[in-house]
Amino acid sequence: MYRKLIIFACLIEVSFLIFLQYRYNNVLDVVAFIGLLVFFMVLSYFLKAQPSKKRKEIALFSQTLSLIFIPIYVITILPQYTYESAVDKVTQNLEEPYVVNKQKNTLIKNESNEIKKGCMFSVEKNSKVNSYVFDPWTGIYHEVRD
Repeated sequence: MYRKLIIFACLIEVSFLIFLQYRYNNVLDVVAFIGLLVFFMVLSYFLKAQPSKKRKEIALFSQTLSLIFIPIYVITILPQYTYESAVDKVTQNLEEPYVVNKQKNTLIKNESNEIKKGCMFSVEKNSKVNSYVFDPWTGIYHEVRD
């Protein structure tokens, strides 16, 4: 019974992490967690064959521990701004109409020289294009000059 519950919980958490990746424009580094959860799903499936009771208990304990701590850790490292709120913050002083074009993420350095991923997008207004780099953790952005 616990195998199905573990597999179901892992599926929910993988879906949650993929949703967060989409919502925050892939600035989170959660690929390792997704891989770990997929490993646990496969492990739970193959625990069908009766291994020793001690191995089953160790697997169940590690799976349960990970299922509890992965979402807690990910929620604590979430950026302050989503991609949509970053675009809103940058374009709040612009008059309509304008077009926002999503670009690939870029690496940025914060005040403590820590390198993180940041959002990069361009805003086109009256055929003038301005590109911006946005730090989703602090809300600081700057215009990129060519």
